Amino acid sequence: MAKKRILVIDDEPDFVRLLQARLQIAGYEVLTAEDGIKGIQAARRDEPDIIILDIMMPGLDGHMVCDMLKKSTLTWSIPVIYMTARDSQADEILALEKGAKYYLTKPYNPEMLLEMIKSALMEGEEQEKRQGRVMIIDQDLSQVGELEARLKHSGYEVVYASTAGQGVSLAIESPPDVILLDFATSHADGHAAVKALGREKSLVTTSLFILAPQSVLDRVGSGTAQIENFIRKPVNYAQLLDTLQRVLRQKKDRA
Repeated sequence: MAKKRILVIDDEPDFVRLLQARLQIAGYEVLTAEDGIKGIQAARRDEPDIIILDIMMPGLDGHMVCDMLKKSTLTWSIPVIYMTARDSQADEILALEKGAKYYLTKPYNPEMLLEMIKSALMEGEEQEKRQGRVMIIDQDLSQVGELEARLKHSGYEVVYASTAGQGVSLAIESPPDVILLDFATSHADGHAAVKALGREKSLVTTSLFILAPQSVLDRVGSGTAQIENFIRKPVNYAQLLDTLQRVLRQKKDRA
């Protein structure tokens, strides 16, 4: 089995050498970067399983690095563990808001760090076990690219249809676990698709998500029985993926 790969982004060479040795003894492959820019480049190039990130670095600080990592389709899903000498509550809150998994202060407890790494890796493996097949129905190709990339990066099989009619036909032919139906481009077409999908007995276990701006969601309402979730555009991808995982997990529990 290949070793899990950890990227350490920190500008203190003595600290990095000691941390690298400890992680290697624990069985991990360790990569290092001495500043934020090199860290982002390494994360995109080497696809680590975990990133350990300092805050106080020249150029880009840790908060800026984390923000950029979480906004990139290549690196957004990599768990980030902050490890820093800054122990203020404000920094910890900001780190979590930026998408960090854990926040650990220096001097750190090695056993606690290893537990955090183990927990983050186990959660990632659990997410992989909950993967499913997702269909996107959206006429606007410019909106589909990032959504499709994030879903595939998270391990989902993705099927695309440009019209509601095509989506209904494909769904009947090979039922997906979830359908993400965009209402913004064609409100009437979206309603027709909801009705058509609801009539198909073969799709009774398929979950339907509506994606649309808030103004459209207000008009759609929540009275349609087939619709399980309403997702506001622009999409919060972390929230969408969490919702997908929850829905699919509930379906498996009921099966």
